[in-house]
Amino acid sequence: MHKPKFLKVLVAMALLSFGPAVRRLSAASLPQVGRCFTQATPSRAAWHARGAVRCFASGQKVAVIQDQQIPKEEALTALTNKGFDVSWSLTEPSDAWAIVTVTNPVTKEVLDKHPNCKLVAVSFTGFNHVDLEACKERGISVVNVPAYSTDSVAELSVGLALAVYREIPASERTLRSGGWVHSSGGMEIKDKVVGIVGLGDIGLRTAELFKAFGPSEILGWSRRPKPAFDSLGKQVSIEELFDKSDIVSLHVALNADTQGIIGRSLMERLRPESVLINVARGGVCDQPALAELLSQRRFRAGLDVFATEPIPKEDPILKVPADQAVMIPHVAYKTVEALRRRMEITATNIQLFADGQPRNVVLEAK
Repeated sequence: MHKPKFLKVLVAMALLSFGPAVRRLSAASLPQVGRCFTQATPSRAAWHARGAVRCFASGQKVAVIQDQQIPKEEALTALTNKGFDVSWSLTEPSDAWAIVTVTNPVTKEVLDKHPNCKLVAVSFTGFNHVDLEACKERGISVVNVPAYSTDSVAELSVGLALAVYREIPASERTLRSGGWVHSSGGMEIKDKVVGIVGLGDIGLRTAELFKAFGPSEILGWSRRPKPAFDSLGKQVSIEELFDKSDIVSLHVALNADTQGIIGRSLMERLRPESVLINVARGGVCDQPALAELLSQRRFRAGLDVFATEPIPKEDPILKVPADQAVMIPHVAYKTVEALRRRMEITATNIQLFADGQPRNVVLEAK
């Protein structure tokens, strides 16, 4: 068969077999498809689905616009292994088809620097830092990574409860200052009432971990009934949960419905021996009220997240007595295992979008 005619046959067959993926290719990507077929031999392996789809993906450029919190080479490899042409564009403009961020804001100005962008891949669960309206106006889709750090966050929730109950940070300060006896003693989780606010994957996993300590009861609250929680505890109103719980652990997403949902009236239901754990988002709590009530010793807290991050130096939350709250700088998600998992899921999200089989979509372009 004459070579040009042979290539036309190959391309025609590809369009029929992989239509959804090919339709997503830009005009600039089509020469790459041609190169793929030119380099291929007409063997059975050349028609293997994964090989063909990866050939299409290789025509797409991806720009990483924020450090991925793992070694750079690992992040690049995760993307290049999917067949993408990758640029590390932390500040530079690009002609990329997709951009990858973590928590850096994606604003109109950022999108202006990447005019060919059709996909924002967020390597994070939260996506409130992405201007969805700007993306919608430009026909840009947005995907995220909803469940990469479930165990990491759940484990830290229990860790913060233990840190507060057993006075771990304060005891270390006593020891390092030359002392020995810090207090008359800490407290056990056993036989306490644990309340879980938000019964998604992380909330459920947190309940499972707390159950191992032998609490007298586990209470749960969600905006909608969650049958998966029934084997772990009892679902109650949020007011009853705050009234009865010794430990309250927050696991709700931050959105328009949950902004400030943990307000003064709920926190005032807690007792001086109660502990409030927040590994969700700072914005779900009324932080000025939280700082005031902690300073009044109305309850204690373990806090990983804050309304503004990093915390401004004059924020009242930093003036809370050290023995009333254990505070750490938003690290619940940040384990080596979770960060590597997150990058791999992000790369797969981009590949599936390129293949016309998108998943984890939070905004679909029209």
